[in-house]
Amino acid sequence: MTATPSRWFPVGMNILLLGHRDIASLTAINRVVAGLSGHSHTVLLSEKDGDENVLLDRLAETDHDLCDRFLNGELGVSPQEAITQRPAGAFEAPNSDEGLDKLRQLKPDLIISIRYRKILHDEAISIPPQGVINLHSGILPDYRGVMATFWAMLDDQAEIGTTLHRITDSGIDTGPVIAIDRRPADYSRSYLSNVLSLYPAGCRSVVSAVQKLAAGEALDEQSQPSGGRYFRAPNEEAVRGFDARGLNLVDGAEDQDLLKPRF
Repeated sequence: MTATPSRWFPVGMNILLLGHRDIASLTAINRVVAGLSGHSHTVLLSEKDGDENVLLDRLAETDHDLCDRFLNGELGVSPQEAITQRPAGAFEAPNSDEGLDKLRQLKPDLIISIRYRKILHDEAISIPPQGVINLHSGILPDYRGVMATFWAMLDDQAEIGTTLHRITDSGIDTGPVIAIDRRPADYSRSYLSNVLSLYPAGCRSVVSAVQKLAAGEALDEQSQPSGGRYFRAPNEEAVRGFDARGLNLVDGAEDQDLLKPRF
């Protein structure tokens, strides 16, 4: 399925980036913003986590520490101003009257979602004329849902990847696919390291899509094949199984992954 060509934006688009306050989302948004020269942009974040598995606490603690160090400019990467100047109050209810009013006030031409933790409903999706695209940290349709890279590694998959797709309704990771970027899974490194490794290529696909839309070109969108699985956050059994295979959620060297070139 190929989208209808859109109008040309000679002075750039107004782009809203929706993310989450985790290190993968912040650094990915930072990469994308670096490639949005000529476009205006706003960043809004979700912050609340629903994970209650205590075995994920070390992952959460490491992520929180890396976020703080990144935002403070301590990881050798200068975060963009739109990220360091976080909005007053997290954007946790995009489908509420207040959330919809916020979206309408921003008047985005396009919404880009990268690890945003809230599901957009039809009214929110209809606001940007260029629609909503999402960069999912898994290969669709095989790994929909939460922590796709964890489940792919637990399944001993040779490849992991990102999928850039449209959000056309409130279905989770079900919209037409724009691009899939694959890379070998590195089982000598942690889950978090593997997640971070996905985003240079995935973010290039996002920037490429923005450039096409701004030029009035249609995106090559393909409906997802049937099948696939939806995953929730891993329970204790899954985390213990991950550990039993000699795999690590974090290994303490993830900060080095953030020093790699943005593009």
